[in-house]
Amino acid sequence: MGDVKLHRDLLWPDDWCLGGGFYRFDYVNKQVILDRESYDYGRPQWSKLAAAGTRLRVPKEYEGFAFVWQEGSGHIQSVNLADWLGIDWVTSPHE
Repeated sequence: MGDVKLHRDLLWPDDWCLGGGFYRFDYVNKQVILDRESYDYGRPQWSKLAAAGTRLRVPKEYEGFAFVWQEGSGHIQSVNLADWLGIDWVTSPHE
């Protein structure tokens, strides 16, 4: 039927996601673009993560990629999540 790519598919085992949505890779511009919202979990709760001081934990293999949240169906606003939350590049889920 298609290749659905949900935010939750990017998580390490035993990690969780506040809200969700879809993602896609833009290899030309070296971006992982997160957008829309999950049918099950609603919109991502980036502000709750920021308020708690939570940083994104991303596998080191993706270092050099920007993680971008695009707001709205017309992608009116883009936010670089590293600027907002910060990113820790990790080699294992328990690091």
